Amino acid sequence: MQRIPALGPEGLDHRSAARYILALVGKQKAATIWGAATSAVWMTTQALIPAAIGRAIDLGIARDDSGEVVRWSMAILLLGVLRAGSGIAFYRHSIITHTVSGCLTMRMVTRHITRLGASLPRQHDAGELIATSTSDVTAIGVGLITVGRLMGSAAAVTAVTVAMVTVSVPLGLLVLVTVPVLSGLGSLLLRPLQRRQDDYRSLQGRLAGRAVDIAWGLRVLRGVGGERQFAARFRADSARLRLADVDVARVEADLEGSRILVPGLVTAIVTYTAALLALDQRLTIGQVVAFYGFATFLATPLHNVLDGADQITRALVAARRVTRLLSIDPRDTDTPETAVAASKPRGKVHLADSASGLDVPPSTFMAVACADAPDADALARRLARFEDSGDPALDGEPLSSLPVTVVRSRVLLGLNSDRFFAGTVREEIAPAGTAGAQEITAALQVACATDIIDALPDGLDTRMTGRGRTFSGGQLQRLRLTRALLADAEFTLLVEPTNAVDAYTEHRVAENLARFHETRPEGRSTVVFTVSPLLLQRAQQVAYVEDGRVVAAGTHDELLESRPAYRALVARDDVSEVGK
Repeated sequence: MQRIPALGPEGLDHRSAARYILALVGKQKAATIWGAATSAVWMTTQALIPAAIGRAIDLGIARDDSGEVVRWSMAILLLGVLRAGSGIAFYRHSIITHTVSGCLTMRMVTRHITRLGASLPRQHDAGELIATSTSDVTAIGVGLITVGRLMGSAAAVTAVTVAMVTVSVPLGLLVLVTVPVLSGLGSLLLRPLQRRQDDYRSLQGRLAGRAVDIAWGLRVLRGVGGERQFAARFRADSARLRLADVDVARVEADLEGSRILVPGLVTAIVTYTAALLALDQRLTIGQVVAFYGFATFLATPLHNVLDGADQITRALVAARRVTRLLSIDPRDTDTPETAVAASKPRGKVHLADSASGLDVPPSTFMAVACADAPDADALARRLARFEDSGDPALDGEPLSSLPVTVVRSRVLLGLNSDRFFAGTVREEIAPAGTAGAQEITAALQVACATDIIDALPDGLDTRMTGRGRTFSGGQLQRLRLTRALLADAEFTLLVEPTNAVDAYTEHRVAENLARFHETRPEGRSTVVFTVSPLLLQRAQQVAYVEDGRVVAAGTHDELLESRPAYRALVARDDVSEVGK
């Protein structure tokens, strides 16, 4: 598959979509040639049957020659057999092409999404991805099927025109003029159809994204009483989508009418002209019958042309959306320096952020308390290079100069929004597959998650369904913490890892994390972004952040004494008494 070039918003037009379609065709050259050949034979043999019938009438029936009748009847039978065989081959090819094209598109989209990683949600919403993975893939596959059918239709129209010109030059010229003109008039509907289908797809993706948001946030919506508001927004988006669908349907209805009208007009014009020539003794009865057969047959390729134009329009709309996704430039670009950077010795290194003044030393259990909650998420994402703002550095080397794969292997960010996929619990908490039973058990104990596994019917081999919806919020949080600990990165950044559990469990997790850090290999650091006093008092060092800058650092007790704002931030009634 040739690579789709990176495109700016101004470059995402029908030309980029056409290049993508051509790239798919180029990937399946043999299949495309075979499809065009079988389609051409299928349609051409059908076009020649009326000519054979006419010859049988003129040379056999009109002259009372049974030998000619048999001869031409055998020719008609042979054409019918060829048509049946080539038709079966073409439709079989169509199914294969549809499936392969869809798989190729899905593979490209999936690989690119994987390369985009965490930057994808900020550039492409879930609804658009769902639509791209379903309806767009199908539309592209159908469009490629149409390419072979159009080639066959063109071959058939050419054969009919040659046959007509051979018998009657005026009728042949009439077909040469009438077919392009009437087909061109029908194609005038394609541009508005493409524009309205594009608008419809945009609204469809937006509605799908709204549905995903509602499904994922249903518990929260019920808790805060926001069901009616979101339901009203969903109904409004659905109404806009319905109006857009009606606009598409109007143009499609006109196009469908033209599919019936154009072949009908061609049949009427050709048959009427042939009848006049027969009355003028310029055509025989057999030729009139042949011309009627030609005219009737032309309805099929002309219908294919107009229907194919519609399907190709849909495919171009879908391909434009696929190329828009593929044109998003991933930040992770593999370079020869990747292996060098990955192989550098990992000793006692610092992770520092000059924008905030935060410096994470090696081999430390550190906590960061932010006066503004959004600062914690922003600072953690910046330190893990999920944001390109600022200039964080790993042992003095800017993270922006390192490949993302290297940063991900050395700095782990654990968020409460991290998801689980379909698989066993063991596969989800230890996706690398390198963790042994003892390591998994130890991580579960640190996260106080052993009771979760014990309650499952098959333990760690129980399959997670619905992205873990069968677990409570606190259980999911403890499983996420287990997964982060098993990753064993140089720097493990955790954002509010215990805010969904009860105070007693939080106290136990805080103690376990402190003991766990003492047993970690030298050079490993854990940074917890939290305002929980239970975690803060267990940390070896606490950094206090105001307005995005570190304004104080020390132990939890030292900051309580010296910083009234810090003391007010972390004060929580009753919770601080747990475990005393």
